[in-house]
Amino acid sequence: MTTTGGGPLDLRTAAAELGVHYQTAYGWVRGGRLKATLVGGRYVVARADLDAIMLERSAPSDPKPPGARRLARAAERMHDALLEGDEPVARQVALGLVIEGTSITDLIQMVFVPPLIRIGQAWHEGLLTISVEHRTSGIVERILGELAPRRRGRRRGTALVAAVSGDNHALPTSMAAAALRDDNWKVEHLGADMPPSELLQFCAEHPVTVAVISSTNPDTAELAKKTASEILAAGTPVILGGPGRTLRELVDLARQASRTSRT
Repeated sequence: MTTTGGGPLDLRTAAAELGVHYQTAYGWVRGGRLKATLVGGRYVVARADLDAIMLERSAPSDPKPPGARRLARAAERMHDALLEGDEPVARQVALGLVIEGTSITDLIQMVFVPPLIRIGQAWHEGLLTISVEHRTSGIVERILGELAPRRRGRRRGTALVAAVSGDNHALPTSMAAAALRDDNWKVEHLGADMPPSELLQFCAEHPVTVAVISSTNPDTAELAKKTASEILAAGTPVILGGPGRTLRELVDLARQASRTSRT
């Protein structure tokens, strides 16, 4: 139920005006931050209540987001939820932190990555089955998709994100894409197992500011490096990911590439 003028708005329309994902607005309603009324099974927000939260969000002194200790505790809760396959709890933990001001990049780096490393290590040691590891990755990917930010204003540029043929690890590309979107980039997320020739062609046919090549499979590391070199030689800046590289480093390097392309 969408209305015009000063009347009430359905929650999805209210979320669009606030510039946030529907799930974020829904979390605000459940948490009491945004007033809404349930009408015919759908939440409706009064214009006055929407204006109030927009004024709150535009205030210059926003509360500080959760600190390192709080995020570490959240990572423990996230680990337990992912290990048990409890997607609702994992979503609740992530959404709560985002509502409190945690950036998507910090959410991934400090809340998702530590549990993923622990679960991956347990699988390598034979303590967990591959089904648990795959279920964990699927949960994280779905949550990241739901929390994708809807930025406004001019984008920093266009980033291509992919992994080369033989590298079937899609989650690292999803994380890189989410972090770049959070930094106000337009992202062309091509995912895993992409033929190098297709990546070269895409860069040639589209205005790509920087190409991000994820490389997490040792067996395809040389192919990823070769592909990155070929893309760079064709004129597109490249960031080659790999074990040990952080999302903050990725964002910094992408910004450098954007500044370089404008000079």
